[in-house]
Amino acid sequence: MLRKSAPSLLALLALGAAATLAAQTPAAQDSAISAAIRTRPGDAVGRLASPEAAGRPADVVTERDNEALVKDIEHKIRCTCGCNLDVFTCRTTDFTCTTSPAMHRMVMARLDAGMTPVQILASFQQQYGEMIFMAPPKHGFNWVAYLMPYLGLAVGLGLLGAVARRLFRAAPKVDSGTAAPGVAPGAASPEELEKLKRELEKFEA
Repeated sequence: MLRKSAPSLLALLALGAAATLAAQTPAAQDSAISAAIRTRPGDAVGRLASPEAAGRPADVVTERDNEALVKDIEHKIRCTCGCNLDVFTCRTTDFTCTTSPAMHRMVMARLDAGMTPVQILASFQQQYGEMIFMAPPKHGFNWVAYLMPYLGLAVGLGLLGAVARRLFRAAPKVDSGTAAPGVAPGAASPEELEKLKRELEKFEA
């Protein structure tokens, strides 16, 4: 009986040892590989020597961050990082800028506080001055900036009309019945053309 049970006992022990070794082998291999990666000289695999190299982690963006109301407000205020872009454009195109996301958070916080768009813009003006706006507010002397293009156009049209009237009045009237031989009716003579040229030179001077 003892002789027959001894091989069976040895077989069971061998199977248990093999199963234990097989279970521990993957973990041991992973540990050895990780240790080799960490300790291998001159090899940066598996390590990030400078976490800053991966860049600034992006802010989580929700649908509310890009609502029409938020866009309208942020399109009107200038990012103060020096890019000369509005806050919305800067924060959605320049992902290295930290100023526009901060200003966006200010806009969202003031909306959450119950402020209207007009009140939010007024608060930014109070904080930064009128330079914070992409376009000057329509009040006081700022109206000049809005009206100047139209005033310039009106003045230009007036000058053009004056020149046309002066040239029309200075043009000689030729009587077709008394035109000189060889001169087509209605055509100006060389003397008249020279006079017209002198008049034009006076106007240009």
